[in-house]
Amino acid sequence: MKRISRILPSRLRKNDLIGLVTPGSAIKDAQLEETVNKLEGLGYRVLYKDSVLDEYGYLAGKDADRAAELMLMFANKEVDAILCVRGGYGAVRLLGLLDYGLIGQNPKLLLGYSDITALHAAIYKKTGLVGFYSPMGVSDFNSFTVDSFNHLVAEPSGTYKYGYKREENTIRNPEFDIYTLNPGVAEGDLAGGNISVLESLIGTGYEPDFKDKIVYLEEVDEKTYKVDKMLFHLLSATKLKHAAGIVMGVFKNCNINEEPSLGLRQALHDLLSMYDMPISYGLPFGHIDYKISIPFGIKARLNANENSLELLEKAVL
Repeated sequence: MKRISRILPSRLRKNDLIGLVTPGSAIKDAQLEETVNKLEGLGYRVLYKDSVLDEYGYLAGKDADRAAELMLMFANKEVDAILCVRGGYGAVRLLGLLDYGLIGQNPKLLLGYSDITALHAAIYKKTGLVGFYSPMGVSDFNSFTVDSFNHLVAEPSGTYKYGYKREENTIRNPEFDIYTLNPGVAEGDLAGGNISVLESLIGTGYEPDFKDKIVYLEEVDEKTYKVDKMLFHLLSATKLKHAAGIVMGVFKNCNINEEPSLGLRQALHDLLSMYDMPISYGLPFGHIDYKISIPFGIKARLNANENSLELLEKAVL
């Protein structure tokens, strides 16, 4: 399959200007202040519009206003990167309002995870611009998280094998286990994100093409049967079953069920074991404190035998 013509954004450098946006759910003053302090503490400058604090029900302002906020950051030549302060819900409602031509002509780092899956998938499909499933403003900027982020976007070294850190007090929590569902090794471009957001893109013009990809998936706060349902839908309605491999993050709070129930690990095994591709669970990404950053569209190698993921090329210029 022919690879889309990719666009790599420029790397982050000290004193670069980071634009803050809220394409999904609303934030509070304290969350904005905390985000600014963390970024300035890392040596970056920060820009945001008053609209970053807008509220419209469960959204951070009306759709047109949130889309305009994002487009202003892409259009601003002084902005080097765009960081989503939080996820929540709402980014999917912006996809038909964005100027993808302008985005492609003004490539820059777009940073965020969870609900921001919709933006990464749509922008990559329409422009080829690589996005980054990375911490947001409200995330914990611990050393493990920041080191992974820097290796990807600030100090790229070409190939990069991700590390693994289990969070404290999770030894009896199977959601944080790391294990092989299907053995094997595969290479392919990375694509993926949050399962519920990816499911919402099925049948739209923004649905990612998972064929021959290394697909990364994660979820949070869903009962196991709902994860089962969403994953079944993705396998049945998209090309996920034709992926080169699947690497799953930590499905936090997704193994809490009413009786009787299948455990999360068993449900994933039942759905995925039939496919002839390497599949691994437990890489540290998703709605957890100690997380890696993952690029959308960069070639990687998944070794499910070792439960490891390695980038095979740089994600930034």
